Amino acid sequence: MISLRSFKTLGPVLALPLAMALPALSQASFVSCTGTDYDITANVSPSSDCTILAPEGGNANDFVGGNDPSKWTVNEEAFFGFDNWSFDGKYDSEKDDDGDTVFVDGSTLFTFTGDGQDGTFSYRGSKDAIDNFMFVLKDGAKTNLTAYLIDMEALLNLQDDNGNGTYSSPFDDPPFPIGSADGPKDISHISVYSRTTDGLPPVVTSEPGTLALIGLGLLALAMIRRRTFGSD
Repeated sequence: MISLRSFKTLGPVLALPLAMALPALSQASFVSCTGTDYDITANVSPSSDCTILAPEGGNANDFVGGNDPSKWTVNEEAFFGFDNWSFDGKYDSEKDDDGDTVFVDGSTLFTFTGDGQDGTFSYRGSKDAIDNFMFVLKDGAKTNLTAYLIDMEALLNLQDDNGNGTYSSPFDDPPFPIGSADGPKDISHISVYSRTTDGLPPVVTSEPGTLALIGLGLLALAMIRRRTFGSD
């Protein structure tokens, strides 16, 4: 299970010199999720903020390849003003053997169910250290990346009451210049990103089974040492 590193003591100490040393973010242009004739803020719920990468028909891809996270689209464009997002995985559409579209859940922090039009999600990560989580929804031509900040407190309250978060495709006209389509276009994938408030990336914590194996290994080494060298 993935958790988020806290470093509550070191964070404030390091924040000021790091902020002075780093250049200002060159944030990209974004479009509001509300307008005179549209409102897609509730298409992912519960969420606390929403934004569309400009222009609305730009068809950008949320690139996450290579060894340098600063080159990832969400960090280069500073989504929601941050350039230290970490990628968790995708709820991604694929073709099965019969040529039908199916969705595969590649996230380790969230469980998704549904299709390209709508579905549900729930959080399955550690509840000990929760910071920011972002869903980036993508389609294709005549649309652009649409991002939502997840309201984690509201989501966990929902789950405590046996509920789930919900999503539905925001790719309709307006705000996107897709023309006279029959309803919203399908989501091609939902990418999950996380970030810590202290700017440090998430770290993988050992599962209980892994810790048990490590403990058994240490015990075995101790027994071998005792037999080899004798007791003191």
